[in-house]
Amino acid sequence: MNDTLNPVAVWNQRTRNRKRGARWMSDRRFQSERRRDKRLKARDRRELSDRRRSRRYQAKEGTFAVFVTRKDKLGQIKDISMRGLSFRYVNDDRIAAAAGELKIIIAGYGLFLDKVSAETISDFEVINGFSVSPLKMRQTGIKFVDLSPEQKFQLGRFIRNHTLGES
Repeated sequence: MNDTLNPVAVWNQRTRNRKRGARWMSDRRFQSERRRDKRLKARDRRELSDRRRSRRYQAKEGTFAVFVTRKDKLGQIKDISMRGLSFRYVNDDRIAAAAGELKIIIAGYGLFLDKVSAETISDFEVINGFSVSPLKMRQTGIKFVDLSPEQKFQLGRFIRNHTLGES
């Protein structure tokens, strides 16, 4: 008997096709969910780790950084880690060099750390929603380069004594 005319065979074939289709759909759905989860996990990793390898600590008021290049930048330290720091400064529309030396100054104490080789990682304008001041603030991210053991010790001491905790 021909299978195309046999109603039981036709029914069985349709059922098999439906099961295959459902399995295929569930596999496809599973794969798309896995891809979405991977994207979400990667985004979470980027947001959570913020591409930082070490913890950042919020600096106390009165701690300043001077990035010494052809165009010096002086600003208040926002946060600091053993690998770098970020600070805010008043924008003077001068483009600074990518590499230079960094000095850390504490108000009432003076120069704390001097001649630290550093590179600029980021530099962007800080947008204040309700600012009435015509001055524009910028924030720069600095990476320390080739710290000596003495500089590492002083940096650790600065973090222990002059920060408010993790930021």
